[in-house]
Amino acid sequence: MLEEKFVSSIEVGVRGVRVVELPRIEDPRGNLSVMEFEKDLPFVPARCFWIYNVPGHHVRGEHSHRRLEQFLVCVKGACVITVDDGRNRADVALDRPNRGLYLPPLIWDMMHQFSHDAVLMVLASERYDPAEYIRNYDEFLQLINQYESTFP
Repeated sequence: MLEEKFVSSIEVGVRGVRVVELPRIEDPRGNLSVMEFEKDLPFVPARCFWIYNVPGHHVRGEHSHRRLEQFLVCVKGACVITVDDGRNRADVALDRPNRGLYLPPLIWDMMHQFSHDAVLMVLASERYDPAEYIRNYDEFLQLINQYESTFP
């Protein structure tokens, strides 16, 4: 169960998506946040990448994944992640380095409203595979409808 994995998490009303408050350890020398992969995540990351220097009002993401899970943290600055499960949609602000967002498979995401200094780190459950991506929203909706029709 995902709630048991995360220290503190909140559902956002989109299937399986959770905002996760990571521990914040304050110290006069600087703050620290921590996450232990096998203990605190529902997957062991196979890949890590970060998005930065996003110009102006550009949008990143605008896709979904078939099997891949992700955990996003804006380690510097801020951005907004729009998540969509084909039925429900929500905007989540990632505006501090101890707030993360868990995305299960088959969630359409759009990353936008990047501050000029934003650095968005993404942990992914699988290595890069172009076949894993769903880049067309209508195809995503068809896949969601097929998936939901197999589970009453």
